[in-house]
Amino acid sequence: MKRICYHFLGFLAGCLVLYIAFITSFEAVCYWTPGYYQKEFEKYNVLSSMEYWTGDYMEMDNLTEVMHQTMKYLRGNRQNLIVETDINGTTQEFYNDSEKSHMADVRDLFVLNIFWRSVAGLTFLAIAGFLIFMLHGRGALYFLGSGYIAACIFALVLVVVIGIAAVIDFTKVFTIFHEIFFAKQGNWLFDPRESRMINMLPEGFFSDTILRITEIFTGALIAFLAAAIFMVRWTKKAAERFC
Repeated sequence: MKRICYHFLGFLAGCLVLYIAFITSFEAVCYWTPGYYQKEFEKYNVLSSMEYWTGDYMEMDNLTEVMHQTMKYLRGNRQNLIVETDINGTTQEFYNDSEKSHMADVRDLFVLNIFWRSVAGLTFLAIAGFLIFMLHGRGALYFLGSGYIAACIFALVLVVVIGIAAVIDFTKVFTIFHEIFFAKQGNWLFDPRESRMINMLPEGFFSDTILRITEIFTGALIAFLAAAIFMVRWTKKAAERFC
């Protein structure tokens, strides 16, 4: 019975590590990658698209600053989304009320996950501390390592399934995501003729970003997996003495 409990705690700790790695991978792409947004804007000709659909002309520096302020807002480092910039030669607010409403919902999701990442980190430390207290060093490492391996298998299957679905029909996957997380609000559909935001953030931008996050997350997952396999092989005999 104890062994089952230790395996469960190890698996839970592994899931927490993966969650922390995923949120951090997201942060790495969206906040720590220099010039990421400008490269994406240039790749998808965002300025031309905006001018075509809404008749608005902007400079690239102004657009990237709008995105910078937007990301500050989404992380909770800015109180509102009243972002003024030069559009068609005059100072205007970039976002309309519908866009602000949607971004407020996105902000709630961002801030909530940053909070839960902190909770996950503390919970992981509590589980690790408990296992070290009960099993000493090597015994704890065995169950943490084996639990992480099990969590990795689950995560890899999930990533592969979602990845295949996204390759087949990214639009469908993107729509399902919004229907799950923004079902009550229903404010995530925008007309490109009226929305600067949807022109600034085309579907290709999201697919690129998700792909980059997946690459970083998978790299971290594999690196931790190699360490976990080593831990399990090194500590297996030690763990058997405590069970």
